[in-house]
Amino acid sequence: MPQDLNLEPITLPMKLRFGETPTTSFINNLCALDVQLIDSPDPETIRRAVYCFVKSTWADKPVDFNSASSKELSKTMEDVFAGRALPAAQELMGLTFLMGGIDTQTVTHLIRHRAGSFAAQCTGDRWLSHERSLVPEAVQNSPELYERWKEHVREGKQLYADMVDTKKISLMDARHILPKCLETFYYMRMNIGDALRFIKQRQDKQIQPDEDNIIAALMAREILKVFPEAHVAINLREPAWHYIKTFRNGTGTNLYWPDDDSEKQLTYHPDDTIYQATRDEMNGTSQKNETSNFRQIWNCLLADIDAIVENYKSRGNF
Repeated sequence: MPQDLNLEPITLPMKLRFGETPTTSFINNLCALDVQLIDSPDPETIRRAVYCFVKSTWADKPVDFNSASSKELSKTMEDVFAGRALPAAQELMGLTFLMGGIDTQTVTHLIRHRAGSFAAQCTGDRWLSHERSLVPEAVQNSPELYERWKEHVREGKQLYADMVDTKKISLMDARHILPKCLETFYYMRMNIGDALRFIKQRQDKQIQPDEDNIIAALMAREILKVFPEAHVAINLREPAWHYIKTFRNGTGTNLYWPDDDSEKQLTYHPDDTIYQATRDEMNGTSQKNETSNFRQIWNCLLADIDAIVENYKSRGNF
């Protein structure tokens, strides 16, 4: 059909940013992480549903959840999370997380976990001229290289803007020049069983990146705020078992020497790894802090989780 200049143009859902000068702020990638549980079942309702789901196996008639005490309801939830009862009950609990403050590299780690549904912040019809750059601490601790990082990001964003401003190169084509370190967000939906398996996989400090470790701990904290019974399925202090099992058979990702959590499980040669150092020691050319940013955030999250679990146990609902 022909164009009709008498029509009122529609209001586009994105802001048009032709001619804007790109701006960039640089922030530590771990400090930027923002994981929030934005939707979950009502805890009291789901405890009753899980109780019926589990107890129906032996019931002569439909289960009356009103006959169960709060302690019995929580105990049944713990049995489900600990594998002492039907694991299918975990599928009753759907969770939606905001995964904010991540970059495109971290996105690839999220979406390779196939047991989930994802909604992305788009890059094809929305300007990316002002997105923050997320920077690992090791880079921030390497002054000359950090300056080159900043220059690279700024030049990439300026070229992006210059291409878009021609109005002959689309946003979809121009975006290919942008570095992967620019900030974005995703929404992630999965049931609590899959979320717990995600956490267990991504908490591995030997073969998973530190962003994944912190995301796992943030997810664990969010889940425990709502369902503290899940503490029986969460142990962020355990050794990296996959790393340990594959370390000496030639099929592992041997990046670093084991940390304190895993070293007691291994006997190894120092040249078994790509780097002759622990991950904590791989923290830039001019490391300033004895305790890395990762360790500070990790330890704070562990303390938060410990406090949630202790508060739950002190109530006697276990």
